[in-house]
Amino acid sequence: MRTPPRPTRAYLPAACAAAGMVCVVVGSFLPWFGSGSVSRNSYQAAALVAGLDLVDNALVEIALRSWVAVPVLCAGCVALYALGLFRTAASCTVVLGTVVGTIGMVCAVQGGEGGSAAGGVAILIAGPGTSAAGAAAAVLGALGVLGTLCRATHVHRRQLREQGKQHSTTGRTGVQP
Repeated sequence: MRTPPRPTRAYLPAACAAAGMVCVVVGSFLPWFGSGSVSRNSYQAAALVAGLDLVDNALVEIALRSWVAVPVLCAGCVALYALGLFRTAASCTVVLGTVVGTIGMVCAVQGGEGGSAAGGVAILIAGPGTSAAGAAAAVLGALGVLGTLCRATHVHRRQLREQGKQHSTTGRTGVQP
């Protein structure tokens, strides 16, 4: 069976998802934590927490050490969209956007309006808020891509069945059983 043509309606949600991934990366370099006159982005904070062994959970340690891969993974998702591998890109975007968006939203909620100070360290809203908003846009765009492509596949299969080129139960073309 021939693959269905990619609908042009998939390009707008793909662009939204790619723009969301760019916002995730930009937000990760904005200030997330501040202490006195020093503000730290997410990478500096993750390296500091991982380096000081402040966490006893193995999963959290893995997450902290792998946080530096976020820009590379986001660039990979955008590259997959550019190469036309929309389903793969959308699937990766949903997973990555959910993880980064959850982390950004937790930090943004903990930070509150003007940033909360606990032990002299304030959680700033600019970085986590931008990353969470970008992740939300990326996930919504990726879900739009998947929905558009799923519908296009169903329409294409229905058209093939109506033309009599494909058997309805076996899916074979040509001679019917």
